[in-house]
Amino acid sequence: MFQFNLKTHRVDAAYQKPHFFILNRGNNSGKPLSEPCPNCFVCLCENEEEKNSLFWIVYGLWQGRGFEQYFTGSVITFVHLRDFKKAIYFACGRFEGNQEELSKKIMTIQTIQLNYVNIQKQLALMHQLRRAVVQKLIQ
Repeated sequence: MFQFNLKTHRVDAAYQKPHFFILNRGNNSGKPLSEPCPNCFVCLCENEEEKNSLFWIVYGLWQGRGFEQYFTGSVITFVHLRDFKKAIYFACGRFEGNQEELSKKIMTIQTIQLNYVNIQKQLALMHQLRRAVVQKLIQ
């Protein structure tokens, strides 16, 4: 089982252990981040391997809308710390004793994410190319 500590991020705090951040306000609540923002939790892990695994588990929960059932608030939605912990512990429990399956799923998610980033870059270049062609057309 993963040993991690999830707590509210303080702007002036410095963390020694491997860590990542989780957005806790707005419609993207649950999104894992590598850099802090004003409304986030910090997940402190024991080692880099555990941090990587937890990051991608949280990413999967966020992409799969696993945190939406815990949304609270009528104007600006947010998720309570205890609800984040509950969701993450539940997801981690599914892979308890089956680290190989978790590793395969994480590698698949990482590959998909890399492909997605590459496609986004290609789309941006295509947009620039289209703009250049149109500008040449009207000149």
